[in-house]
Amino acid sequence: MTTDVGFLYSAVAVSMSLSSLAGLVIAFRRTGVWAAHDVFRLRQIVEWGFANVVLALLAFPLSGLLGSETAALRVTGAIALVYVIANLLVLKYRLDHMQAPLGISYTPLIFALDVSLLMLTTSTAIVGTMTAWEITLLLLIARPMLAFVYVLGTLGRETPS
Repeated sequence: MTTDVGFLYSAVAVSMSLSSLAGLVIAFRRTGVWAAHDVFRLRQIVEWGFANVVLALLAFPLSGLLGSETAALRVTGAIALVYVIANLLVLKYRLDHMQAPLGISYTPLIFALDVSLLMLTTSTAIVGTMTAWEITLLLLIARPMLAFVYVLGTLGRETPS
């Protein structure tokens, strides 16, 4: 990579993410019983968060292994594309196979974010530019943040299931 500042920022983000998970668990452990839609979204937050950490840091060792920042970004973009597609399929599967329907809809904002992620990961895999990868990382972070906002929106309104 052209600079190690990005790696330092990524390391800080990893530390903050891990610290935040403890607070997240405490914050949502209200009555000992969690609402099904909270559990569905909290799983997303943790899964996307951990994957984002790995994806953000992956470009650094790949750059050294492949000898080129562009090649590393292309591979990382391709891995991110596979991850996004797989994760969206898993989320759809979970929704379709829940015992009781959650009433969670695929909002236009989530749709736009997911389509943008698919386009940006594809772009990164093809072009391999740092700009495409940085924007991809921002959207990869926005996805669990949006799920978190939806969880916050249900506080005090749900009936435990």
